[in-house]
Amino acid sequence: MRVVILFPLMLASCNSGDTAVPAIDRRCVVLPGNKTAITSSKAGKRYFPKSFGKPAQVCNFKGYPECFATISEVERDWYPSHWDAAREPSLYERSRVSAPAGKSTLRFTWLPTFHHPVIVRIERSGEHATLIAKQLSGEGGYEPGKVEREVRRPLSAAEIGKLRAILFRTKVLEQRATECDNGLDGSQWIVEGVSHEGYRFINRWSPTEGPVRKFGDFALGLTGWTFEEIY
Repeated sequence: MRVVILFPLMLASCNSGDTAVPAIDRRCVVLPGNKTAITSSKAGKRYFPKSFGKPAQVCNFKGYPECFATISEVERDWYPSHWDAAREPSLYERSRVSAPAGKSTLRFTWLPTFHHPVIVRIERSGEHATLIAKQLSGEGGYEPGKVEREVRRPLSAAEIGKLRAILFRTKVLEQRATECDNGLDGSQWIVEGVSHEGYRFINRWSPTEGPVRKFGDFALGLTGWTFEEIY
C-alpha cells in the first residue's frame, strides 16, 4: 500500500511507502513519549492501524519537547464512538481488503464540542460519486447520540468537478496526519481517504484556514444543511 491515498478520479500522486505508517519525527527515538494501545471500537471495528499508537510528532505543550502518537487514548475512543453511532464503515479496514481500482471513498468528520456532529462521506465508483451525509443528535465533545438527519444522493457532474478542483488545489490528502494544534473546546476536523492504493488520515483542531478547512467547508456545503456556526 502507498503513503498517499488517492481519490483516483480526482487526485494523483507518485509517493510510495506503507500507508499504515505515519511520518515519524526522528527525535522521537530519544525524546520522552507515550504509546497508545490501538484497540477496536465498541462495535468491534478497527478504525486505526496500530502504527497510529506509536510516538510520531514532537510538540511543546508543556514548554519542552515531547513525542505524541498520531492517536491519543482519548481520541482512540472518542472518534470511533461517533462513527459507530452513525453506523459508519471503517475506512482503514476497507484499505486492507482488495478493492477494484475504480472505487474509492472520502470522508469528512466534523466534531464541534457543543454542537451536533456531522459526517460527510463520498463514495466513488467509476465515473459516478454518491454523497452520504449524517448528523448526530448529540454533541461532538460529548455523547454522540443517534442519527437525526441524513441525506444520500448522487453528486452532479459539476459537483464532482468542484471536488476535483479543491483536492488538486489544497492537496488535503497529502497533508501531515497531525499538527501541534489541540486546545480546549473548539472542534475536530478529520479527513480520511481510501482506495485500492491505501488509507489516509488527516486531523486538525479548529482550523480557520488551510487545506483541511477548505475541504471541510466544501463537504459541509454539499449537505445542503444550515449550521448555526461552523468553527
